Amino acid sequence: MAKYGRAYTDAAEKLHRQEVFAANARHVDAVNRAGNRTYTLGLNQFSDLTNEEFVEKHLGYRHQLRPEGNTPVAAVNMFKAQFQSTPDGVDWRAQGAVTQIKDQNPCSCCWAFAAVAATEGLVQIATGNLISMSEQQVLDCTVGPSGPSNCDSGYVNDALSYIAQSGGLLQQEAAYAYIGQQGTCRGGDVSPNSAAAVGAPRMVSLNGDEGALQELVASQPVAVGVEADSDFKQYMSGVYTGSSSCGQNLNHAVTVVGYGTDGGGQDYWLVKNQWGTGWGEAGYMRLTRGNGGNCGMATYAYYPTMDSS
Repeated sequence: MAKYGRAYTDAAEKLHRQEVFAANARHVDAVNRAGNRTYTLGLNQFSDLTNEEFVEKHLGYRHQLRPEGNTPVAAVNMFKAQFQSTPDGVDWRAQGAVTQIKDQNPCSCCWAFAAVAATEGLVQIATGNLISMSEQQVLDCTVGPSGPSNCDSGYVNDALSYIAQSGGLLQQEAAYAYIGQQGTCRGGDVSPNSAAAVGAPRMVSLNGDEGALQELVASQPVAVGVEADSDFKQYMSGVYTGSSSCGQNLNHAVTVVGYGTDGGGQDYWLVKNQWGTGWGEAGYMRLTRGNGGNCGMATYAYYPTMDSS
């Protein structure tokens, strides 16, 4: 309660939260004691929440089932030249293309954060300037054909389309700060931020092809949908492997900012999340690559381009 500023309404609520916390703590201990995983779990800001509460307040990815302009992988025109063979490892943080870890708080707008992170990365690759951009503006102003995008859930493709169609009006974080709830769109009242001008976005059905995702990530950070299962929320370190069924219910958007292989030979994806630095490896997750258990990482990919159409 002290660490995360929890204040419960009454003694009954406090008792309930203590019981939920105890159940989560027992599960974390059991998983870690089992010793048969490549990752460890830990207690964090979600440990007093049930799985149902966590899903309701901290995820928010939806996918448009019949997207218009769904670009097949074979036809993707990536910003940088195609690699003859992709590098063995990529870390866009080391290249200066990843902003600080952010926190969506109890607003299910992961879709906005993933879209902005992918845009921040491309802008840095294209211009050399790393600019922290406004998720709040995307949350306030995104209106797209897929349906409502708000603090209940939303669509990464609509967010990227808004960013592109705004013509460089996406503001810096400091000018349009995040407040954790949807507000009135101020997009028409802001000055152009020419550095944030990007072209048409792409949405790709990968159908489980991790090699195709690797090619994309070798060129730029890419937003994807994943399933954040019950252990995902308590992830602390290591290379995370989900259950065999993880990935059938995509419910969270994250940004893939690299990939590599750990000292034990385990291949992984480097994932930037937006749950603050107290979750995972200072806000990041390494998620297994190449042998299943990746919670649907290579299902749908979304990224901006510098193309005019």
